[in-house]
Amino acid sequence: ISAGARAVASLAPAVEQLLTDDALPALARAVVARGHFGPDEDDQLRDWFARYLTVRMALLDTIADLDPISRGTIDATADGRLRAFAVAYASACLLVRMARHLVDEVATHKIIQRKLNEAEPRFRLRRKRYTAIYRSLTRPYNAWRLYRASEFARSRSDEIRALAADPDLAPVVAAIDVAEDALRVSTRAYVKARLRFRWHSWRRRRASAAQRSLFLIAEAAGRTIAEVRSPWHRKRLRSQHLGAVARLLRPGDVIIVRRERVMSNLFLPGYWPHAALHVGDEAERERLGVPVAAETAGAWSGDNCVLEARKDGVLFRPLSDTLSVDAVIVLRPQLAEDDVARAIARAVTHHGKLYNFDFDFFTADRLVCTEVVYRAFDGIGEIAFPLQRRQGRLTLAAEDIIDLALEHRGFDVVALFG
Repeated sequence: ISAGARAVASLAPAVEQLLTDDALPALARAVVARGHFGPDEDDQLRDWFARYLTVRMALLDTIADLDPISRGTIDATADGRLRAFAVAYASACLLVRMARHLVDEVATHKIIQRKLNEAEPRFRLRRKRYTAIYRSLTRPYNAWRLYRASEFARSRSDEIRALAADPDLAPVVAAIDVAEDALRVSTRAYVKARLRFRWHSWRRRRASAAQRSLFLIAEAAGRTIAEVRSPWHRKRLRSQHLGAVARLLRPGDVIIVRRERVMSNLFLPGYWPHAALHVGDEAERERLGVPVAAETAGAWSGDNCVLEARKDGVLFRPLSDTLSVDAVIVLRPQLAEDDVARAIARAVTHHGKLYNFDFDFFTADRLVCTEVVYRAFDGIGEIAFPLQRRQGRLTLAAEDIIDLALEHRGFDVVALFG
């Protein structure tokens, strides 16, 4: 009981901090008006949601720890059971208050709901976490248990308030005073909330099924098309050209390439279809001070100095592999080294993700080639990528990045071959 009381005392301020984050409303308005998340906005929302889930799990653990006392499997006095109830009840009040804030104040638009339902390995977020919380909040069994707990707390309110005389339980009683109103919902309001969840659930299942079906078709077609190429064609970029390009490259340079006689060229806009990000070698990483996780550092070693998304995923690759092409353009960001380091640090967190054959820039659990560049640089310095709607999706083509460089908007052309 004492451990649970200490947990509530430490978690209550964390709940308050989550509920009063002033940046979220402005973020939500900007995202809804624009129709998509920028990389920084994406990370900001996920960081908030990851903290939310951490606090939520701690509150659930506190309730579970006290469950044996309430069920009588652990002997306790009547006073001990009341103290245990107070701690568990405070945890439940905080839990419901958080859930109502998430549903009613944060995820007020389907764009935000969809983002919260995405998986994101970088933040250890699983798919459909928002829908699971929404379901739990409106589940009839949970509502009935919370109603009974609320009625019991009402009948013993004087005794529970008297527990505030104990210094260990004073924060628990204070948490109940602040959050208890979240449990007091009329039958009409509950029924409306339940119906809204059923509509949300049906809409998400329908959209998810359609998206999954389209993705499987696109993946099968994409993998097949990617393998169709002429076996007799010899790449025009030879070893002497590779050496010249390698000497020009700096960390943060964007490499735009074209491979001739490849079937996928027919399905991508423009002459230049593919992009990759030069991140430099280990020595350059150390010089720039790019923070990197241990597992990422293991892949970012040796000759692997390019981060590139292909059909096998977002991986570090040797420059010789990236430049096994017929034409290449090198673009350099108009950024100071500190900003370049920040962009590279953002980009490498996506290492190991799968390729997005659906070409949907809304999601961040799978990436296409230009999305590596987009999620590295967008919003840093003066760089802002204008996403274009193609076939119903907001995307960024490699030629869109070239257009920015030709207009000196965030990038400069360093080299051209082909």
